[in-house]
Amino acid sequence: MKTGNSFPISPYPVRSKLIQFFTLAAFIFLSQFLRAQTTSISGIVNSYHKAVEIIAAKACVRVSSTAGLANNDKVMLIQMKGASINTSNSASFGDTTNLNEAGNYEINTVCNIVGDSVFLVYMIKNQYSVAGKVQMVRIPQYYSANIIDTLKPAPWNNTTGTGGVVAIIAEQDIILNAPVYADSSGFRGGEYRLSDGTCSNFFPSTDYFYDANLLTPQNGSFKGEGVAIVASAQSGGRGAPANGGGGGNNHNNGGAGGANLTAGGNGGGNSSSVGCRTTLEGLGGKKLSSHGGSKIFFGGGGGAGHSNFNFPNPKGGGNGGGIVFLQAINLVGNSRKIAANGRVGGASLGDGASGGGAGGTIIMNINNYSGAVTIEANGGQGGTANDGGNVGRCYGAGGGGGGGVIYFKGSAPAVTVTVTSGPAGPEIGREASCNPIVPAIAGAAGQVVPNYSYQTSTSIASTSCGILLPVELVYFAAKYENGITKLDWKIGDPESLDYFIVERATSDNQWIAIDQHKATSSIEIYSAIDPSPVTHNNFYRIKIVSKSEDVSYSSIQKIFVPSVNDRITIFPNPATNKIRVTGDISFSEMHLFDLNGNLLWQKKTNGAQNVLDIDLPDLSAGVYVLRIGDSVKKVIIR
Repeated sequence: MKTGNSFPISPYPVRSKLIQFFTLAAFIFLSQFLRAQTTSISGIVNSYHKAVEIIAAKACVRVSSTAGLANNDKVMLIQMKGASINTSNSASFGDTTNLNEAGNYEINTVCNIVGDSVFLVYMIKNQYSVAGKVQMVRIPQYYSANIIDTLKPAPWNNTTGTGGVVAIIAEQDIILNAPVYADSSGFRGGEYRLSDGTCSNFFPSTDYFYDANLLTPQNGSFKGEGVAIVASAQSGGRGAPANGGGGGNNHNNGGAGGANLTAGGNGGGNSSSVGCRTTLEGLGGKKLSSHGGSKIFFGGGGGAGHSNFNFPNPKGGGNGGGIVFLQAINLVGNSRKIAANGRVGGASLGDGASGGGAGGTIIMNINNYSGAVTIEANGGQGGTANDGGNVGRCYGAGGGGGGGVIYFKGSAPAVTVTVTSGPAGPEIGREASCNPIVPAIAGAAGQVVPNYSYQTSTSIASTSCGILLPVELVYFAAKYENGITKLDWKIGDPESLDYFIVERATSDNQWIAIDQHKATSSIEIYSAIDPSPVTHNNFYRIKIVSKSEDVSYSSIQKIFVPSVNDRITIFPNPATNKIRVTGDISFSEMHLFDLNGNLLWQKKTNGAQNVLDIDLPDLSAGVYVLRIGDSVKKVIIR
């Protein structure tokens, strides 16, 4: 007789064979079930669409290309830039005077696409200005998503105003077998450019902005990118443009770190005792306001250090972290990482080093966490300045990037969460005759925000998807019961219509005709049934054809059809040592398997119950499968 997690083995061969049979059958069923329900994903799964016009009254966004978008898609609408800043030639340069629409975002659903116009199910919640680089990001939806190789966003492209966001939605689970990686995907660091050696101790480059494209000399290195759009004439210099880090001024001063909701650190200053020796370090990126969580941002880019020596493989300021949005009931960590870190600033030899990028933004709309996972939005370290032991010549290191922000649906989970500041870059190889060091400064630590609700509209578009709802349609409703979907609609002007086609789509977004009705001039109310709706999501609409052959569509109705497996629920899940099973419990035994199909435990029941409390055996943390009659349920042990 075995003990522990195993059940007693029958001495009778027949029972042993039955057990083997049920084990094999359950494992085959489990394999098919998991394969059907779980999608393996990797790489770039989002598509990005530049908004060219927003018609809020019609819940309509015109985009540069609709390729990759389809009806019923979830999308994120987000404005990347557009803040107003102080442009005076002073330490106040770059102070945010008004964020305007920068950082506004929301989740919505595509209702229909006509030409370059995307109509949304819900009214647009926030205001947007396309001059501030608004993008629509398609969010793929899964039942369960298994991340098998690094999941990442397309790089941020300032020219098109797209990229930098990775977002997925799963109805049940997100399983990490690889990381979600948005490091260095946000605002760009200041570009490294080589200045000539001209400098002056009598007329130093003290201004807070310069045109960084002028290299004879470059009086101020490129600033890091942020939420403000900065003119070319103000692209360089020590002043910080909102959350972008300031660039080091001539000669060889360090660039500063970028910012998010907390500030970046100043760059280090020139502390030479001979030659060019003015201290004019870049100023740290300035913290932004989330306006109570209604705005989200990329991490700001670090400013570039001033350079006039062609250091091998030079790099400018570190890019900021991007944006991550994950939604699911369960997240299975598997000791993997979700990250939106800022990048380290570029190092230097005999020059000023560059600032680190700020951490980005992560939204975890997750109910339960299982297994170890690390979630981080850290600031990037400032670049290392190597003075090379040159007599009397010591230059500035890079400032650290500010930490990012991580939002949780509930309280912060018992997993590793970090939003640490980027350390100041070190200055090494100093020579004793230099003046006292002017060190770079670390960025500020970021923020962890619990009990967060992401931005989404709940107001159905009054025009019911813009031009798509014909004026003749009074209402359209769908209801599922007794295994069929019943559809009802009412027409206000039946005399002008010829016929109706009932169409259905599932998760593949392909519409098919399932019924057709002739319009009758004396009848206003019509009905149809779908006798065979598919398991889980069914989307319905009515195609309306007039006597003049004009075509219009109803709004879309969604019906969820539970499978046999959905009629039984387990709570809590993740669990520790006890679960409660509720539903149609008309079976005599339940069996617990590991993911290799090994039977670990079984229990007899009295049958015909609605609620059953179960003490589980002592199990290691992980994913298991409970076979309950004809149902198979996943159980997560933590």
